[in-house]
Amino acid sequence: MGKSEPKIGILGGTFDPPHLAHLRIAEEAREAFSLNEVWFCPAFDPPHRKEKPKADFEERLHMTSLAVANNPAFKVIDIERGESPSYTIITLQKLKKLFPQVNFYLIIGWDSFLELSSWHRYQELIDYAELIVCTRGNMDKAEAVAIFSKKVEAYWASSKIERVHLLFVFPLEISSTAIRKLRANGKSIRYLVPEGVYAYILEKGLYLPCEAR
Repeated sequence: MGKSEPKIGILGGTFDPPHLAHLRIAEEAREAFSLNEVWFCPAFDPPHRKEKPKADFEERLHMTSLAVANNPAFKVIDIERGESPSYTIITLQKLKKLFPQVNFYLIIGWDSFLELSSWHRYQELIDYAELIVCTRGNMDKAEAVAIFSKKVEAYWASSKIERVHLLFVFPLEISSTAIRKLRANGKSIRYLVPEGVYAYILEKGLYLPCEAR
């Protein structure tokens, strides 16, 4: 028998900053779908954000590298460097061209899934990757399945539905927005982000009010 094709998860995001919930989602997706690796893909210019990221791309890229450093199954890619705006479909097309033998799995959160119709060429996403939709918080399972099924049918033809998967993840209510607010208010963010990321944020004075830098 020939060697099976590698299965790689893609977790995109602004990672401003990366936190423990990002790592946990990646780990649960890796385990549930027997992924060989999960590649973290920081967005250069996220199209759905009204404001620019607080940390620049190189800082976010470095923080993400620090976040995944202790897990050999996690890697960071900078394929969106210079892409403005950073459309996920373009990223997936590039990855599939570079690694045609790989089966890609795009990992997205629940809120992103609900707003997927606003994404650039969203219907083409599952032509290049299977989709793993992660739940948020303590969602009612029956309700989540019902909403998921309805959305999938609205987004894609029935012939492609098997390429979209729902993953119930452990509820970790951590967000980059909340972390930035804590930091701006002079509160500790330790144990919300990996230790290396925490040290880097302190060293660089990230997310502090301008007058405090």
